[in-house]
Amino acid sequence: MELSPLTIGIIGFLFLFTLIFLGMPIAFAFGFTGFLGLWYMTSIQAALGSIPVIIYNGISSYTLTAIPLFVLMGMFANVSSIGPDLYSAALKWFGKLPGGLALTTVWGTCAFGAVTGSSTAGVLTFTPIAYDAMVDLKYDKRLAAGAIMAGATMGTIIPPSMSFIIYGVITTTSIGRLFISGIIPGLLQATMYTILIICLAGFNIWPGPHGPSSTLREKISSLKNVWGMLLVFAVVIGGLYMGIFTPTEAAAVGAFVTFIILISRKGFHIPSIRKATEDALANSSMILLIIVASLIFSNFIALSGLSRAIGDSIANLNASPAMIMAVIIMVFFIAGCLIPATPMMLLFIPLTFPIVCGPLGYDPILYGVIVTITVEIAVITPPVGVNLFAFKSMRKEAEISMLFQANWPFVVMDLIRVAIIVAVPALSLWLPNMMMGVPKII
Repeated sequence: MELSPLTIGIIGFLFLFTLIFLGMPIAFAFGFTGFLGLWYMTSIQAALGSIPVIIYNGISSYTLTAIPLFVLMGMFANVSSIGPDLYSAALKWFGKLPGGLALTTVWGTCAFGAVTGSSTAGVLTFTPIAYDAMVDLKYDKRLAAGAIMAGATMGTIIPPSMSFIIYGVITTTSIGRLFISGIIPGLLQATMYTILIICLAGFNIWPGPHGPSSTLREKISSLKNVWGMLLVFAVVIGGLYMGIFTPTEAAAVGAFVTFIILISRKGFHIPSIRKATEDALANSSMILLIIVASLIFSNFIALSGLSRAIGDSIANLNASPAMIMAVIIMVFFIAGCLIPATPMMLLFIPLTFPIVCGPLGYDPILYGVIVTITVEIAVITPPVGVNLFAFKSMRKEAEISMLFQANWPFVVMDLIRVAIIVAVPALSLWLPNMMMGVPKII
C-alpha cells in the first residue's frame, strides 16, 4: 500500500521523537529523519543532491554569523569573572529584603544574561556563588535552587539572545527589533520573580531570612564593579536601538569590548582566552549543526505537505485567535518538557509562524517574544530541563525531586507572564517601534 505524502510526514514526526527519546543526538535525529523522508518521497539521487544545497543555503547566511560572535562575547564575559561582582552589587541593593539572597541571585542573573545571553552559563556561574551562601543562612533549598535555575532563564529573553537570532533567521524577522523587544518582558520577569520570592519568604512558605543591610554609600559604591556589564549592554543594545549596528556587527563589537574587559581584568591571560575560545567554538558548532540538520528535516516536512495541512486545519477552526494562540502556547509548553529549547523552536516555528502571523494577525515581533518566553520554560521543566541538570552537575547531593519542586512556582509566574504579554502587546512592541533606522525584516 502506497502511503500519502501527509501520512509520510506524520510518520516522520513520530520517528524523529522516537530517535530523540532513544538518546540519539538531536542534530543527527533531525538530519537522519529528514534524509530518509526526502529519499522515500523522491529518490536516493535527489536526496543526496539536495543535502549539500540545503546545508550551503543554511550555513552561508550572513545573519547566522551573529551566533558564534555572541557566543564568544558571552564566553569572554564568563571567564572575566563578572558574575561575582554582579552578585556582590545586587546583594548590596536587595540583601535586606525577605529572601534577600534569592532576590540578589535573580537580579544578578538578570544582569549576567544581558552580557552572556546564555541561560546555562548563568546556572554554572551563580550556583557556586549563591547556593551555599543561601543554604548556610537556612534558606529553604527549593527557594535557593529555584532562584538560580529560573533566574538564569532571563539570559534567553534579555538581549542578546540566541533564541531571538534563531527565530529571526527562520522567519526573516528583524533580529535587532527582536532584541529590543525582549527588554521590557525581561524586566517584567525579574519583577514577577521578585514578588514571588518576597511572598514565599515573607509568609515563610519557603523560609528565606533577611540578608545583610547596606548603606546608600555602599550601594552606590558597589556599582563601580559592574562597569563592564553596563558598557557592553550600552554599546550593543544602544548601537542596535540607534540603528548604528546590524545584529551581526553588534555581535562583533560586543565580542571585542568583552575581550578588552577580559584583558583589563586579568591581563593577557592565555588560559582564559583559550578556554573562552574553545567553549565558544564547541557551543557554536553544536548550535549551527542543529540548525543545518533541522533545515533538512524542514524540507522533508514541507515536501510532505504536513505544515500546509496543519495550517489549513487551524485556520478552519471555529475559534478566536486568542484561543488558538493559547493552544499553540500549550503545545510549546508540553513539547518543552520533552525536547530542548533550540530543537523545539526549529521544529515548531516553521509550522506555526505562517498561521499566527497570517490568518491570526499577530505581529511577528510579538510572536517572537511569546515563543522565546515559552521555550525558556523548557530549560527548567522535567524531564529534559537543561538548567536542572546543569545545577545537578554542580551540586550532586541535590535530589532531582527537590529541583522539580523548586521550579514550579517560577513556571507558574512565567505562564502568567505569557498571558500578560499576549493581552498587552505594547509591552513587547513599544520599544521596537521606537527604533531608529532598523528595517522590520532581515
